[in-house]
Amino acid sequence: MSLDLIILGSSAATPTRERNLSSIALRYRNQIILFDCGEDFQRRFAEAGLKFNKPLMIFISHFHGDHIIGLPGFLFRLSLNERTAPLSVFGPRNLFLYLYTHYKILGLKAKYPIKIVEIDYTTGELIEFEGLESETPKTTSKITDKIIFDTKYFSMKFALVDHSVITYAYSFIEKPRPGKFNPERVRELAIPESHLWSKLQEGQMVEFNGKEIDPNKEGIVGPKRPGRKITYSGDLRPTKSLIDLGKNSDILIHEATFAVKLAEIAKEKKHSTSTDAAMDAKEMNAKQLILTHISTRYQEDALKLLEEAKEIFPNTILAEDLLKIELK
Repeated sequence: MSLDLIILGSSAATPTRERNLSSIALRYRNQIILFDCGEDFQRRFAEAGLKFNKPLMIFISHFHGDHIIGLPGFLFRLSLNERTAPLSVFGPRNLFLYLYTHYKILGLKAKYPIKIVEIDYTTGELIEFEGLESETPKTTSKITDKIIFDTKYFSMKFALVDHSVITYAYSFIEKPRPGKFNPERVRELAIPESHLWSKLQEGQMVEFNGKEIDPNKEGIVGPKRPGRKITYSGDLRPTKSLIDLGKNSDILIHEATFAVKLAEIAKEKKHSTSTDAAMDAKEMNAKQLILTHISTRYQEDALKLLEEAKEIFPNTILAEDLLKIELK
């Protein structure tokens, strides 16, 4: 099953002509997962060819403007587009208050099904609000093993990281996938191409000509393959909790606001340098590193950040708006 990663915004604090503010999209199965919603990211969302009426989950890392100001405008637009698909927004405590204020003062409406889920790391709870109107949480549930969302196909985990405000990193963790599909074996069994093939490819039993077909026993699919993992750092100083969260990630998307020459400023502002990002990727045994959240001071020479990181972690690329990566 295809999994696409699309950079919607890669600038830190201030947008530039080439770089919007922070936002990353994952496209998986029939839904879209967003990490952060910087100002005007909805324009990049449209330019990337993402659909406005797909099931959607949004994960906000923290409440700095360059990571969340674009969210209310995006929700407004979804109403204007007469969205009907469900939407869930996850983030730190007071996320509901932020959106409720827009509802009360600016008339923000969400005619589509929407859930706001606050993550409280102090109590280890998820606080869920249904819609924008009610000030009372619908449910409160305990978080187990850092998992904040779980489905048949994937789970989402979070970790508290070290920044100037409460900030969360997130991991998309796909569950083990069916083995490689062997269409020739299906043809040998005289099963015509149909919806049955899709089920077999997923490793599901099917009935054909009155007989139960087990795709594993019949050699239709091979041994299960490990799921894919993508970790998003948010803004942070190097933090052990991020390493633990992102162990063995296929892709680590890590902020790299500063070059190593400005390491002291990065430390003071609780941000990371390019080498910090590379060292984190190496320590967590990631397969690939994407540097993002690029300061405007490197608008002309962002490749300097890439060169510094590659000295430590060679499989590093520099985020560019609308860059698309497909995980095979």
